[in-house]
Amino acid sequence: MRRNFVQFRDLEPELVNVELQVHTTWTDGRSTIAEQLESARQRGLTTIAFTEHVRRDAEWFAGFAAAVREEARRFPELTVLVGCEAKALDSRGTLDVSEETLAACDIVLGSVHRFPDGRGGLLDFAALDAGATAEIECELALGLLRGAPIDVLAHPAGMYQRRYGRYPDALFRRMLEASLERGIAVEINTSYLVNVEAFLELCDVVNPFVSIGSDAHGAEELGRCRDALLRSGIFVL
Repeated sequence: MRRNFVQFRDLEPELVNVELQVHTTWTDGRSTIAEQLESARQRGLTTIAFTEHVRRDAEWFAGFAAAVREEARRFPELTVLVGCEAKALDSRGTLDVSEETLAACDIVLGSVHRFPDGRGGLLDFAALDAGATAEIECELALGLLRGAPIDVLAHPAGMYQRRYGRYPDALFRRMLEASLERGIAVEINTSYLVNVEAFLELCDVVNPFVSIGSDAHGAEELGRCRDALLRSGIFVL
């Protein structure tokens, strides 16, 4: 792994004082790199990872990485990481990202955003019921965990939760257990989790490596996951 992650039971308050999924105006974010960095400083974060959405033909990524590293020089108190968020193309772990982009990253997030149909197209969410959606998302996530060149599984079961609410615990557990096979971190992402407490309870049982990310698209969203975890009662202070 490019970044060292700890297992859930080893989390301490200072280890959640990070923001490891951030987007900017380079893709679908509302804030610039500089605005996100200034917000991270004001909110007392120690680490921020810029993880723009990419595809294999993202020829702009080298410029983005250079811009992040240049802006980071003005914020020596922050650890600033260049990263990307790439989506699953199939259930075998094929990732929609180029080797050049991967080589430029300090951290790579793999995510399930759409469901490929195996013929070069996409399945229609409207044509799937809750059960099918849950199973397909699990299989795509397992493919990323078992075969993709990623450091983090981003917003696990996010597509299901946005449509149907709480994800089945049994399928979540399959993901968490699979993540341990390669030491891939599973993202605790309070922007997608419908039941944070239940997910944290599963993490306590399985004890996966974890990453802290709010999927922050605006400077005002930085640190939301940290704040939620500090309020959750998982730490005995």
